Amino acid sequence: MPDSTMPSIQMTAGEPGALEVREAPVPAIKPDEVLIKIRAAAVCGSDLHLYQWDESIRGKLNRASDNFKHGVIAGHEFCGHVVEIGSEVGTIMDDPSVKLEVGDFVSAESHVVCGKCYQCLHGEKHVCVNDKIIGFDRDGAFAGYIALPSSCVWKNDPDLPYEIAAIQEPLGNAMHAAAHFPLKDQRVVIFGLGPIGMFSAVIALMHGAKHVTAVEVSETRVKLAKEIGVHDVILGKIARSDEERAAERERVQKLVREAAGEDGPDVALEMSGHPDAITNAIKSVRRGGKVIAFGLTKGSAYTFDDYSTDVIFKGITVQGIIGRRIYDTWYKVRDLVRIPEARDKLRKVITEVLPYTEFRGGMERMLKGETGKIVLNFE
Repeated sequence: MPDSTMPSIQMTAGEPGALEVREAPVPAIKPDEVLIKIRAAAVCGSDLHLYQWDESIRGKLNRASDNFKHGVIAGHEFCGHVVEIGSEVGTIMDDPSVKLEVGDFVSAESHVVCGKCYQCLHGEKHVCVNDKIIGFDRDGAFAGYIALPSSCVWKNDPDLPYEIAAIQEPLGNAMHAAAHFPLKDQRVVIFGLGPIGMFSAVIALMHGAKHVTAVEVSETRVKLAKEIGVHDVILGKIARSDEERAAERERVQKLVREAAGEDGPDVALEMSGHPDAITNAIKSVRRGGKVIAFGLTKGSAYTFDDYSTDVIFKGITVQGIIGRRIYDTWYKVRDLVRIPEARDKLRKVITEVLPYTEFRGGMERMLKGETGKIVLNFE
């Protein structure tokens, strides 16, 4: 049996930087839940939103903490081992043939879905209208243990390296985004090389993309992208004035089209959420091309510059992506991480494995674009 208390990283107040290591009780499980001892947990871009107390996550945290009468344990990307199984636990991974046992090495889907809404009943659990997100709507995985409904549990191959096992949830985001349209022999451009953008590059390369271009403002991430095999990496410039931004957009669009050849890339993945990157994705993709919209804008609506010309008359497809298809995307991720070459590329994206107590410094470096993916070690 586990200890009665555990270390945890909690959001303790509604203000920037209010993440603290605090002792917390080990959660008791409900009959349909599983108790998991955390081996490692990864830092997500949304955890950085939490750390900065961005407006996009405030409502969730305020509700989960009862307006901070108590803290909320952060984190939702993780791996660990099963230590207790509820009496009513049934099917996991949507596969009745998979049995769960104490000691199994597992990860988890971070969206706890209702299973009753129209979307859940029609194969669209990833857009459940009642979903609750681990680490935001309920206590998360930056802790010694986590209790989760068995419907969220994913059973890992026992030999999967723990640092790879901990990043399958965000890797699933990248898989859902990058592989939404066929990639083999396609010319792909990726705007934004945060960890999920970098994972998307790995997926595009492993799926046989003919040419992969990326646009990124961090020199550290430009270097990393070249190490994993991205064919052309364009270093973006941070422009301040409207005139500078317009000139930079024009420069980037020209370079992207030149790198892809013909009249532009077949598929554009917008992973940053910056309005200029969204514009660049739409304007640089070829006629009849595909645009994946994944990045979230901060605090402002996006306005098309030339909607009729760039979207309608070009006949492009713009596809919004959220989360992972449960569990279809997870099976695709499992196939990917079983490939030695893919593991090697993913390890390059994971630039730091830190003791959990050093989370603050890791987050600060991520915010500055000085690192790739960071995994926190809870052993």
